[in-house]
Amino acid sequence: MSDPNASAMPAPLPLSRLIETVYGRLFGDLGVFMRIALVWTGIAVLLLVALGILAPQAWDGPGESFITAVVGAGTAIGWHRFVLREERRAFSGPNTLARYVLLAFVAVLPGAAILLIGTPTVAVLLRGLGDRAGATVITTVIILLVAVGAAVTFRFSLILPAVAIGDRSMTFRRSWAATRGNVARIFVGGIVVQIPPWLGIGLLAWLLERWRGAPRASGPGIGDYVFAIIAALLLLLLSALATALFAGFLSELYLRLRQDPQDPAPTL
Repeated sequence: MSDPNASAMPAPLPLSRLIETVYGRLFGDLGVFMRIALVWTGIAVLLLVALGILAPQAWDGPGESFITAVVGAGTAIGWHRFVLREERRAFSGPNTLARYVLLAFVAVLPGAAILLIGTPTVAVLLRGLGDRAGATVITTVIILLVAVGAAVTFRFSLILPAVAIGDRSMTFRRSWAATRGNVARIFVGGIVVQIPPWLGIGLLAWLLERWRGAPRASGPGIGDYVFAIIAALLLLLLSALATALFAGFLSELYLRLRQDPQDPAPTL
């Protein structure tokens, strides 16, 4: 006889239907996505140009990373709000934006800690292996650590769509509990929804690298600059597409897995 107090395992998520919904919603409302993406792509261009003029030494440093985080958060919040509330605004309040960036960073920390602590630990433990065998084992372990770290991050990430719509009842603890029993599906889905845009980003990055390394008799011409500008803008739009797809995936998870709070829980 089963224990009535035992918590039942949640039903498995319909992964293929979930991914289909994420893509269908985005491409079915492409105009909304383009409005959000173009607004934040324009902001990214302006901020990066300003950074290059005012503080060129920070171009490859924290300044660029901060701009990328803010623009990505703005794009994600806009798409969360459309998916969850059918709002068509590209902007949200500065408090929401700051809270989203902060909690996204906090959600990533445990997964990053697993990788940063686990990698040197494994390297020390396997120090006695030969060079080739040691490199193979360490590479395999690093891949596993990345997968585990990403899975942990995904389990905390339901708080992000909640932040976008002002739901303070969702906490990291509730996000962790809500994703129980579906970790593998969430991990696979979170990766799969972003594969097409990241393939496009990889191809464009490769073309840009080939363009930079191509020999030129008299320096780059107008066509070269036009190609570089178009490729850079396409990279920004593909990054926005990857962000919106992941935000849409988290939003669909939030809709399916969120439960009304039954007990008080602290919010960050």
